[in-house]
Amino acid sequence: MRRASANWSAALVGGPADLLDFLIPLWAGAAMGLDAAVIGLLVATELFVSFVARFPAGLLADVWERRNIAAAGAALYGISCAGYALSTAPAMAFISAVIGGLGGALFWVSIRAIVSESVVSDSFAFPKLMSWQETGSWVAFVAGLTLINILSFQGVFLAASGACFIAAVLVATAIRRTSSPSERAELAFPTQRLRPMLIATALTSLAEAAIGLLLLLHLQMTFALDVVSIALVFLPGAIVMSLIPGPAHRLTMRIGRQRVAVIAALSSATFAFTLAFAPSALLITALWILSAAAWAAIIPIEQSVIAEVAGERAGKGFGLYESARLAGAGVGALLAGISYEATTWQIVCILFAAVIAAGAIITPWAVRHSGVTNIPKNDAIPEITLAECTPERPNAPTHQTRIPEQNEEGETMAMTKTNRSKFTDLGWHLVIFAVAQIVLAFMGWSWIADSFSTNDLSEHLASGGRPELEGIPSFLYGAGKIWVIIFVIDVIWTLATGRKNNQTPKNQES
Repeated sequence: MRRASANWSAALVGGPADLLDFLIPLWAGAAMGLDAAVIGLLVATELFVSFVARFPAGLLADVWERRNIAAAGAALYGISCAGYALSTAPAMAFISAVIGGLGGALFWVSIRAIVSESVVSDSFAFPKLMSWQETGSWVAFVAGLTLINILSFQGVFLAASGACFIAAVLVATAIRRTSSPSERAELAFPTQRLRPMLIATALTSLAEAAIGLLLLLHLQMTFALDVVSIALVFLPGAIVMSLIPGPAHRLTMRIGRQRVAVIAALSSATFAFTLAFAPSALLITALWILSAAAWAAIIPIEQSVIAEVAGERAGKGFGLYESARLAGAGVGALLAGISYEATTWQIVCILFAAVIAAGAIITPWAVRHSGVTNIPKNDAIPEITLAECTPERPNAPTHQTRIPEQNEEGETMAMTKTNRSKFTDLGWHLVIFAVAQIVLAFMGWSWIADSFSTNDLSEHLASGGRPELEGIPSFLYGAGKIWVIIFVIDVIWTLATGRKNNQTPKNQES
């Protein structure tokens, strides 16, 4: 119940937060009439307040009830969204930015500390959190960009505010943890073990922010795309980021954190390098999916390591983690802007590709020096000691066979828990998929609805779309088609792996 409310809250706050980060500069220019310098100052104000408040928020999360802090953060962010909606002068917009920065710091540090409470018993805790957060992000983007012409900026901001207040209620009413905050605050903090991963986190954030800004500038300057078209280039990557964390973590459970970090860094570096020579926006969209998959694999690794190292002092740990992320993102955006103006596009891409590739060395180094295991642990598999397996008769030889039997029982329990987790994730995917498809069908933009009225399904599958649709409707029609394919693959993969796991104990017996 605690983690479910945290995941829902992350989706309900994360979606509006990402949407507002995209819309506020546009709103400030179009609705408020602010010039570029004031818009930049407005955005910087929220980032600065959020950065300054991150570490104190972490300290509070170790001495006060984390759910109350997270609820207060969500409520403050809701007030910030409402403040933007009601702003008629720059002063009100800046006040909203300050409140939003404070609310974001309190919410995200506390919500990650809450999730860290279950990371030992469920190593999928942070991949699941990221899946929920990214799902909320792309759903908010689709809803916001679709409805903005109907609701206007004010209506979208108020809807975002409502989502944040719902999140505040969810996390505030969640079950409390039994351990007292004062006990958490008395524990020593492992600064030395945490520092390497903070360095790796800052580098990851620097690269992510830099390549994101470079891509945005390239689409705007070189391909002359409008705002909505640019958002649609990023959208498939956002959808992938909501689907990849779970499968990526299963890969991590097989080959280890260090190898996955190397693969992710090199994949993202390949995207950055190829971006220098990409001839079309469509190819860039496909390449961005590769980069998004890489971030979806490496960010949960960073968060899990922070949680394991910080332990009961997860509040302070994630306060430092969030500060490192914001600092890296700020430096990355600054370097990207300067280098974009100072040199050629190809040199910029190759330069940041090298920076990203450095993560293939730095992140595995950080994992090793943090002292955590390369393969994530999961308490679903009980550790069996020799004393627990010793039979009542000391001279009986049965102790040689009881350890494998109990280990097999533990593995079966772990497989059952893993399968249950997979099918739960599939269930939520089904709910989100069904709601989205119903909305698309109601709007007349559903590829799957059209498939029921066609006589040749293979020709319909191969078709590119409906020529009469243009702009956002055309994109959503195509995105719905891609989502159908992804959903079918997800169902087949979940059923196949679940069946394989269920058959494994039987095969071992035979």
